[in-house]
Amino acid sequence: MLAVERQKYILDVIQEHGTVTVTQICDHCGVSSVTARTDLDAMEREGQLKRTHGGAVPVTQLVIPAVPQRVHKNAQAKQAIGRRAAELVEDGETILVGSGSTTLAFLHCLGEKRGITIITNDVNGLIYIEQFLPQATPACTGGILGREYRHFAGPMVASSLSDIYIDKVFLGADGFEPDFGFLAEFERTATTKVEFMRHARKAIILMDASKVGAARSFVRFAAPTDVDTVIMDKDPGGIVAKATAGEGGTNRVVIA
Repeated sequence: MLAVERQKYILDVIQEHGTVTVTQICDHCGVSSVTARTDLDAMEREGQLKRTHGGAVPVTQLVIPAVPQRVHKNAQAKQAIGRRAAELVEDGETILVGSGSTTLAFLHCLGEKRGITIITNDVNGLIYIEQFLPQATPACTGGILGREYRHFAGPMVASSLSDIYIDKVFLGADGFEPDFGFLAEFERTATTKVEFMRHARKAIILMDASKVGAARSFVRFAAPTDVDTVIMDKDPGGIVAKATAGEGGTNRVVIA
């Protein structure tokens, strides 16, 4: 099939269904995923469509904006952590999800869940839920928008959660010190995470191994034994397991 024929097919599918996937293009046109993506990239440059993860949508439809480079750092580890964390979510649940690249990877793993409500302060997370998790209900906290990292923080977060108490909160961490606890890079982020933990029975931390040992000054949002579960790609030297065990030696670390 010629490129012009493939591109006509792509536009026809988008017009009829509102989206097209790379898999659809490959199956119908008999081309590789590389060729399909090349077609989509070329059509986006010409203003005919908007690229999404795994496909494309009409040019007028909102798509997830570019996210910071940190999303791509340790991507495989974050995906593994996200898949393991998704196993803890039951159909019909309401969960709190904090901001961050690892929690965003977690959201990407919730496609098979049905009837869940996801409360978050992460703008990129909200957009992802709205576009790619049609079986989930997105809910947003209040707060002041931090433009650089695209999440809400401040006193209005507490106000918006005042009447909410649920089973699980999933939070990322920017660092971990075994004698001190789980750390966030900014005070406003740490304050928001503390508030999230106040409104859930179980606090679940999603953290890749690179966060063990803070490289610079951070703000603590939880002591080692304040959390219920830590999901990691690996625990170097068992440092996190030892620090979070507390009295009775309860293992809180789950390796993805």
